[in-house]
Amino acid sequence: MRRLATTLAIALAIAGTLAARLRRVRTGLRTPVRTDGERAATPPPGGQPDRGAAPRGSGRSRPHGHRRRERPRPVAGGGPPRAEGVQPCGGTTNSANAQPLLQASAPGFYPDPGTSQTEGALPRLTAELDALAKSLHVIIYGISGYRSPAHSVAVGGFANDPHTQGLAEDIGVNSLLRSGAAQISEAQLARFGLYRPFDPSDDPNNPEVNHLQLIPAGVRCP
Repeated sequence: MRRLATTLAIALAIAGTLAARLRRVRTGLRTPVRTDGERAATPPPGGQPDRGAAPRGSGRSRPHGHRRRERPRPVAGGGPPRAEGVQPCGGTTNSANAQPLLQASAPGFYPDPGTSQTEGALPRLTAELDALAKSLHVIIYGISGYRSPAHSVAVGGFANDPHTQGLAEDIGVNSLLRSGAAQISEAQLARFGLYRPFDPSDDPNNPEVNHLQLIPAGVRCP
């Protein structure tokens, strides 16, 4: 009797082991076997597929030859990037940039499109420039008349300079070359009530040779 009980217990244990193995086999048949590629394409629970991107600070380097794209640096004061050779306050030192937007054909004063010539003393100043140009048989281009304080700072001037008060004009003679204004002498300017307040000389190397204003009352010029 005792031997029969032992044999029955062994049989039950073997049956339990076989049943457990059978369940594992059935579970394996229901679960498809995935390749390595399918495993890589399957997103982890609650996230996106791992595309090989290294987290920040991981020290992963960029491919050889790859350079970070740099954004254009704005000009101080918020203005647009400056063309090479163009002087921010008016006029150019590069003959390649000296062609006016609108080419005039007769002597006189011609404001550059987009400039403002109605503020402060500019109506009288530009009228004198027109008379001067006709007397010398040249074309005078008005490169920069009135400028807002912010605009003046952005192009290299200052917030309370004569342009912001409608008192000054940057000119070009027969082109937009800054040095072209040097062909008009101080004496010729003075005959029309004009002068160069910053560089009172017709030297083409003066950076303000094309900056003109009306002669203030009580000031004597050659």
